[in-house]
Amino acid sequence: MKTIQPYRAAVTSFSSAGASIPQHQQSGFEYDSGEYILSIASSSHDASAASNTCVASALSNKSIVIYDSTSGQVTRRIEKAHDGPISQVSFFPCEYGSEGNGHQNNINHSPLLISASQDGTVKVFDLRTNSSSSAITTKMALPNEQALCVSLGYGGTLAAVGTSKARVSFLDLRYSSGTNPTGALMGSYVDAHTEEVTQVRFQSVSNASGQTKTVLATASEDGLLSVYDPSQPSEDSALLSTLNIGAPLRHIGFFGPNNEGICALTGNETMSVWHWDSAQKVSDVGGMGLRGLLSDAVGKSGFSVEGSSVEYLVGCTWANANCDQDAQQSPSDSKALHLLAGNSEGDGYLFRMDADQITPLRHLKGGHRGCIRDFCWVDNGIGGQRLVTGGEDARLCEWDLSGTSSAPSLSSSHKMGSGKVKQVKRDDASKKKGKKKKKFGSPY
Repeated sequence: MKTIQPYRAAVTSFSSAGASIPQHQQSGFEYDSGEYILSIASSSHDASAASNTCVASALSNKSIVIYDSTSGQVTRRIEKAHDGPISQVSFFPCEYGSEGNGHQNNINHSPLLISASQDGTVKVFDLRTNSSSSAITTKMALPNEQALCVSLGYGGTLAAVGTSKARVSFLDLRYSSGTNPTGALMGSYVDAHTEEVTQVRFQSVSNASGQTKTVLATASEDGLLSVYDPSQPSEDSALLSTLNIGAPLRHIGFFGPNNEGICALTGNETMSVWHWDSAQKVSDVGGMGLRGLLSDAVGKSGFSVEGSSVEYLVGCTWANANCDQDAQQSPSDSKALHLLAGNSEGDGYLFRMDADQITPLRHLKGGHRGCIRDFCWVDNGIGGQRLVTGGEDARLCEWDLSGTSSAPSLSSSHKMGSGKVKQVKRDDASKKKGKKKKKFGSPY
């Protein structure tokens, strides 16, 4: 395992209270009233096809910040994007609407952004305009129904939204007859879950014969993960499999050469991997002792840490982490399942998760001073990728995992600020509490 410093970092929101505290007096565990990042998303859906990438960050003050990874600058702020905490943001595919909307996309990243919020709305923002108003706003159908997650499928023409009322609702985002999409509600899946739907994810999958189709995975507080074929006319006919994970779900992700596998992370800080089509569990990945296994793997790699090593899981990803700069493998050959974990001191740990072993790859040090909330990938400009993390310290950090790139010098406006933020649980993001000290534990 190699310790690396951030390639570059940007502060998305400054805390006046935290900034007034001298840096040498800041312990890293004292959270003052300030803003923090809840969700981030990259505009680059295919790093090999993009020469620059934007990252959208949803902040706890209900605003959205756009960061340009090419310039290392925050280029856009959408203040008060929602009336409630923002649950998730996602960019549309670059090709969405290129023929039907009358606009020529002269930028090589998506200009459209979708967001879901606990205020019960889903909004689409057009970043080509200077307006902070949404181009589309859709309200969930039931009273007090919160939009907790969102995913785009079929080239961005269909949005799936998981809600607090145990429903998965669908929004029509198609262009037709030269008219703009309205985001109208098309219907909902209502039988799959009995509690809040915390994750939805469209994914293109293929079988052994090379035939591809789009599936939708949904995950809930009820511990169930369901996979559907949304092209089918009814919820019953669309259901392909149901996996009983056994604990409230926080993160899901497809993996494998044909996306035949799915990984599930829970609020109990456990991880399991499944073959979703047969609903067969492949591994419990250490069960309740996973954090101990990860910490032991860090220790056995010859890396010593003070205090706790791994305290919580952030997410899993099927990617070429590009950690070995001498490797001659093609990107497809070197893809593997990776897990990002962290601790409350702001450290991140990237692991490669193989069937027979856990390999610690990188220790992400010196970027964050609070828990890491989310991550994504951006193009590095030379055909590879950099990892981007967003945390409860309101920072976005870029990490060059190969160690071959040198960061440009940053002006004072781009350097990491000293503002502190308040740490809260994900489910209580809208509730402000008094100061507290917290040294260990999950941000969720």
